[in-house]
This record gives sequence, structure tokens and C-alpha cells, in this order.
Amino acid sequence: MNNRTAQTIKAAFSLTLPMLSVYWVLGLGYGLYTTQLGLGWWFPLVTAAFVFSGSVEFILATMILGPFCPVATFTMALLVGSRHLFYGISLLDRFKGGGWRKFFNIFLLVDETFALTFRATPPPGIDRHNYQLAVSVFDWSYWLSGVAVGVCAAHLLVNVDVRGIEFIMTAMFAAIFAENWRVEARHAGSVLGIVLSTLAVILFGPDNFMVPAMIAILVALTLLRRKLQ
Repeated sequence: MNNRTAQTIKAAFSLTLPMLSVYWVLGLGYGLYTTQLGLGWWFPLVTAAFVFSGSVEFILATMILGPFCPVATFTMALLVGSRHLFYGISLLDRFKGGGWRKFFNIFLLVDETFALTFRATPPPGIDRHNYQLAVSVFDWSYWLSGVAVGVCAAHLLVNVDVRGIEFIMTAMFAAIFAENWRVEARHAGSVLGIVLSTLAVILFGPDNFMVPAMIAILVALTLLRRKLQ
């Protein structure tokens, strides 16, 4: 390992270190949650490695145990992950010229990695594409290792009652909503989400409202994006 590579790894690790505790807590919860659902030990590890979208993984774990409906599952994953379309547009110039690293950076892009790197600049003398890749790999490894710890804990603590662990997903989305509410100037986007979700529950029922609500929110935010800024 040459000196520049070591500097890149050190800088990326320092930037992503706060995410270690966050991803380990959520990953631990996901490992316990999927085990409680009765899914095999391999399921959370495979989804953590290749799906790598925390909210989608939690939803997928629930939907896969219901009636076989691949279209609904695909639609849900697409809508929940649709925010990455906007991330991608804002990173087109940054990923340009990255060669093979560009494809890994695209695959490993998540909310936290975007937040860490969008405003951050690599230290002098460090290639920005290598820096972005190192940050992405660190975040991915934190999540995967956290899930692995959760799976191991679930199988070691077989006599421990973990009922209610599924609330971690509700808590995660509540925290995201609270943070979004805090940074919004007029709260228009948050109020719009609440109103459209409530209407979807009334019209489609609590078991079938999610996909219509996500479609309505995505369309509304797209059409009203200038007025909501």
C-alpha cells in the first residue's frame, strides 16, 4: 500500500466514523428483525450486501412473507428509492471521469454517503474518485457488518424475547421525518406527505395504502417542486 492510498483510506475513515455507530445500531435491529420474522440467516446478509438500501430492506423483509406479488414489491422498492434519482442528477459531474469506480459509487450511493461527500472535499493530493469510493465502501461495510452482528446475536440469544423489535423501522422513519421537519422552512413538503398518506389510508385501507401514497407524493413533489422550495 503506497502512501497516497493510505492517506485516502485514513481520510475516508475519519469522515465516515460517526456512521459506524449509526449503521451498527440499525444493522443490529435489522438482523434481529428478520430473524424474528423467521427468515433464514442468509437473507439479511444477502440483502444488506446487494440491496443496500436500509428502508427498502426493512420493507422487503415484510413484503416477502406476504402473498407473492413481485410487481407490488418492485414498485414499492422503486418508489422508496426514487429519491436517488435526484441524488444521481446532482452527482453527474462529480462522478464523470471516474472510470470503473463510477459504477461502484453509483451502486453504493445512499443517503448518508451523499450527505457526507456532497459538500466535503478530499484532502489535498487525494484523488476525488478514490476518496468517494473509499467513503462508499466504508459505509457499506459498516452496514453489512452491523447486520451480521445482528444475525449472530439473534441466534445466540435464542431465549431472549425480541418482540417489538420491528418498531425500529417506525422509529427510523419517524427520526427521518423529524429531521426533515426541522430543516424545512415552511414544512410544505412534510404536510403534503401527511395529507396524501392520510387520504390514501382512507381510500385504500391500511393494508394497501403504501404504494398509492408513494405514487401520489412523488407526483405531487415533482409537479410542485418550484413552489415548495
